[in-house]
Amino acid sequence: MVQVGDVSIGSGKPKICASITETDRKSIIAAADILLQKRIDIIEWRIDCYREVSQWDMVRETLQRLKMSLYGRPLLVTFRTKEEGGKQAIDTAAYRELLENIACSGMVNMIDVEIFKDLKYEDLIGDRETETAEYFEELKNWINKLREKVVVVGSYHNFERTPDDSELKGRLQIIDESGADIPKMAVMPADRMDVMRLMMFTLQMAEQVDKPLITMSMSRIGSISRIAGEAFGSTVTFGSIGQESAPGQLPVNKLEEMLDMVHQNYQ
Repeated sequence: MVQVGDVSIGSGKPKICASITETDRKSIIAAADILLQKRIDIIEWRIDCYREVSQWDMVRETLQRLKMSLYGRPLLVTFRTKEEGGKQAIDTAAYRELLENIACSGMVNMIDVEIFKDLKYEDLIGDRETETAEYFEELKNWINKLREKVVVVGSYHNFERTPDDSELKGRLQIIDESGADIPKMAVMPADRMDVMRLMMFTLQMAEQVDKPLITMSMSRIGSISRIAGEAFGSTVTFGSIGQESAPGQLPVNKLEEMLDMVHQNYQ
């Protein structure tokens, strides 16, 4: 279990997270006001959608306004890179500097870190070459510094396919090894069997990894994975209040009702 403010991730029902994907400050604050009227546990600011993301002063001011608007609701900040389905590309130095500034601001509870940014999975399995091993150690040290300030969600997104079980396990082990507090994996299914594979994989890993896991199968056929997390071991689910931030998200009101129905069978 990971405690984030008043929210216990990994305990009870999967926690509902909804994303703010607006592009300007006024719209961001307005979206936060709407979210506060919903039964949402965590609010995610998808900062890659923000037009002024390259200007730290603007980011800091918007963070201040956003934090004031949330009245203590946990805030997760995510820069989803274009390579993993986000709105913008960003080089590693700028990516790290931005996340470090956000972590040190004191206005954020959680930060998403893309574990495989600039690291190829094929280079990380088996015997790692010296350059890869050194880079991964540097990544681990960087994540550890972030963890002194915030909870780190170590993420992997694949908008093209659902890797086979061996690769899923290998990637999860690497995310765990990175030191991230909460491993997250979101993948695209080709069919219903891919959805079931991911859910069974999560059930097995939830018994082996001593951390809360977040997994989801994207698209409409993967929607069941956003509802049944309590049954197979996924601890956070992402919903929408309008525009989806990822394929297959459900409206938060419907999501809440369905999570309650599932939870009744586990009491």
